[in-house]
Order: sequence, then structure tokens, then C-alpha cells
Amino acid sequence: MNFIAIIVRRSLVLVIAVLVYVSVAVAQDDSGSSDSGAVPAATAPAEQNNAENPPLSGLDQPVAEPAFGGRSYLMPGVQLSESADSNAAGGSTKNSHTSEISRALVSADLQKIWRKYQFGLDYVAGGDFYAGPLITKGQGRATQEHSLAAVQRILWRTGQLAIRDSFDYLPEGSFGFNSFGGAAAFGSSLGNGISGAGAGAGLGTGLGGGSIGGVSYGSIAYQPRIDNSSVIDIVQGLSPRSTVTLSGGYSLAHYMNLTTSQQFNIINSQQTNGQIGYNHLLSRKDQIGVDYAFQEIHFPRAGSGSVKANVWRALYGHRVTGKLNLTLAGGPQYVIVNNPPQILPTKPPTVVAVPQTRAIAANGSVMFGYTVSSRTSAQLMYQRYVTPGSGFFAGANTNAVRVSIAHLFGRHWTTTTDVGYSHNSNLQKANSTSTSGVHSRSYQYWYAGTSLQRQLGQHFSAFASYQFNDMGIGSCTGSGPSAVCGLTTTRHTGQIGINWHPRPIRLD
Repeated sequence: MNFIAIIVRRSLVLVIAVLVYVSVAVAQDDSGSSDSGAVPAATAPAEQNNAENPPLSGLDQPVAEPAFGGRSYLMPGVQLSESADSNAAGGSTKNSHTSEISRALVSADLQKIWRKYQFGLDYVAGGDFYAGPLITKGQGRATQEHSLAAVQRILWRTGQLAIRDSFDYLPEGSFGFNSFGGAAAFGSSLGNGISGAGAGAGLGTGLGGGSIGGVSYGSIAYQPRIDNSSVIDIVQGLSPRSTVTLSGGYSLAHYMNLTTSQQFNIINSQQTNGQIGYNHLLSRKDQIGVDYAFQEIHFPRAGSGSVKANVWRALYGHRVTGKLNLTLAGGPQYVIVNNPPQILPTKPPTVVAVPQTRAIAANGSVMFGYTVSSRTSAQLMYQRYVTPGSGFFAGANTNAVRVSIAHLFGRHWTTTTDVGYSHNSNLQKANSTSTSGVHSRSYQYWYAGTSLQRQLGQHFSAFASYQFNDMGIGSCTGSGPSAVCGLTTTRHTGQIGINWHPRPIRLD
């Protein structure tokens, strides 16, 4: 059966399952309680166990106030756009050509709150339709993207258990949001109907969620892939000022159409994580913590090796509700790389074992959010950590940073600017005889985009956006089969579109 048909069918089944789940849960809740209206969530004596100031070592991000007053709601959205892309094929600039793309996105943002349970879901589905020359070999006139993030919380007086899952089917990497026409265009619609599949996970930050899960930092041309991350985490209050957190997760990156559209042997990955942390409030604004994380990355392709990392971090947070959020984390990481064997071109070929690589390096992150005024806000995010390598490498040391600024002009005009950069170093030793990945020591990718949005009444808005992308791959370390070493590719994308964003539908 056609893969697209399978994806559509599974998406419909998932949506139906969610609706059935919500209906059954509502019936159960109504049968056991005569209360009407929004039911307050369970509260804990630990001051950290709330939306405004969650534990630093946990997976929740601080929220100034609950969405729509903490009530249950459903918010749909639609975006229609036209864009022009100067180099969607991702080749060298001299061989590039302009593609015209018509794009349609639909979204659903669901929140359902019971007395001891909370359920949230963000889903975005889209279709792209290409006019003119096709982008790359093996691609049809139409492609699609799906991005879903869901979380189920079970609350008790002193803590919570959360089950999270984030699923993406995208034609390109998630860093830079190219599958949706660019970061600024996608971000300008987050609060206006295109909810962004993971304002709390996955695509929402563009940087991943610490040591659990990850982001595809760059891609060349049309590279459809499935990314999925599942995490179970627990927060338990020990006292009004102290909490412990415990989490474990599994994620995978699976690339499609490997035999028809790839310029090199791209590498699938599977990742297992575990993390434990302790947090303590110094005051209502200041918090400290420590955590330990274990990370193991496996690559199914034979001869790709594996990576293990042990991470110890100290954390500090300073938060002023609705105004400032600063989180600093840093510490050492001990990385063990099982390098693949080297095959010498003798007759017959000789297999030579390559010793393990062991190294101690730095791991860290910075998250800074500042509301300058009621009209202007800014965010800065930086991470240095071990990643699966985005299909280019079998494991990478990644440094990634993203800066976004939003400003409201007058009553109807909004502008959003978004800039991101990543540098990825190959963890494995140079091995020119390997048939996996790109045989370079590093690659870098960056983007810069801006958008301007105009409100057109109560439910509609129009926008225009532009984004520049640049990717550079280092020279080859040997004479292996990779055809992309030393490649530098740039892209210009311009887009205009319209959003439909009705009022939230209350489910209380």
C-alpha cells in the first residue's frame, strides 16, 4: 500500500481514537461528579509543582497563566499559502532552480481538564503542491507533513506522572521549519490557529527537549522522515521547596525513500534515555538543581557503530512570572563511541577493528525569555549536547542556538524574526571505507527569517514572510562513496498566505 495512504489512514485512526478517549473520559468524569464548569487541577504543597515555576530538571516549561483560564477547549485553524523557493532541491547554487509551492495546513489544539487528569494535544497536517520542475528524483507533485504532540497527566497532591509522545512525518529537517515554509511564517501563526504541534515539544522550540529526543539539524533536498519520541516522567514533591524528577524515553528517526532520492547513505537512529534530578527553591524567583542523564544511540545500519553518553549537570533558574525566564544548565559529559570496523581494499577485503573512542566534554544549555513590554517579547535558546547526527553522522556533538523576537505594531500588525544556527561535529573516527553517512568531520546549518502579519477582522489574518538558509558540509576525510562532501548550498524562500483562527470552542 502507498505510504501516503498509510500515513493518512493512521492519522485518521489517531484522531478518532483521541475523540473517543475524550468522550469516554468526559462520561466517566460526569458520572462521578456533579460539579459544573472547569475543575481545578490537583495542587501540591511543593511550590515548584505548578505551571509558573516547574522543576528545572523536569520537562515542563514555565507558563505565565493557564491557556484560556485553565479551561477545556478545542481550537482549530487553517493556513493557505503560496511560496517560491530558489533551491528546494538543496544542490549547489549554480545548479539551483526556482520552485513554486502551494501549501495548505490545518491544525487542532485540544486541552481537556478533569479534577485529577489533564490531556493535551497539538496536531498540524499539511499538503504541498509543486508547480514546474520537480525538486528531486523520486518525488511526486504533492507531498505532505504531519506533526503531533500529546501529553496525558495524572495528578496527585504532591506531584504528577506525565506520558508524552511527539510524532513527525516531514519532508525536511525540523530545524528552520522548512517543511512549513520557514520559521517566521510558522511562528507568526502559532497563537492564531496554526498551533504548532508541540508548542510544548518537538517543533515548538526547534531545539529539542534537552537530552531526551532531538531535532534534525539540517537536510539536503527532499528527505521524508519519521521522527517519534515517547517519554514517561514523574515529578514528586519532597517538601514545599524541594522536588525530585525521574524520566525515561525512547525515540527514533527513520528516513524514507532511501534508494531513490538520497545523495548519500543516510543513517537511521534509535535512542534510549533516562534522567533523574533534584530541585530546590531558594526563593519565589530563584531555583537550583542537579541532574544526571544516560543516553544510548543505536544505528540499525550494519557497520555504523553506537554512542553512549553520561551527563552530569548543575542548574539555575530565575523567573519573574509573565516577565522573565532564565535557565542555565551545564556540566561534564562522558562519551563512549563504538567505532565501526574499517574494511581495507585488499583481496580478499580485510576487516580491521577500530578501538573505542572515549572523551570528556561539556554539556550545557541556556534558555532566556524576556517580555520587554506588552508589545515586544524575545527568546534565546542554546544547547550543546550529543545528538544522533541528523542522518549525516552516526552520532554528533551539536551546538545549536535560536533567537526569536516578536513585536506588535499598532492594533493589527505583528512582525516576527527568527534566526537559528547549528554546528555538528562527527563523533566517530574518519573511516573512508564506511558506506554510511557523510565522510566529513563536521557540517553547519543556519537560517534567518522574518514575517509581517496583518489582522483582517476577528477570525482572519494575512502574512508575508522571507527566509534564507545556508548549509555547508566539510571536505571528505577520504575517498568514500559520499557525493556531498564539500557541498555548500543556499536557499531563499518567500511566502504569502492567509490564516483562519476562530475563537476557542469550550469543552467544559
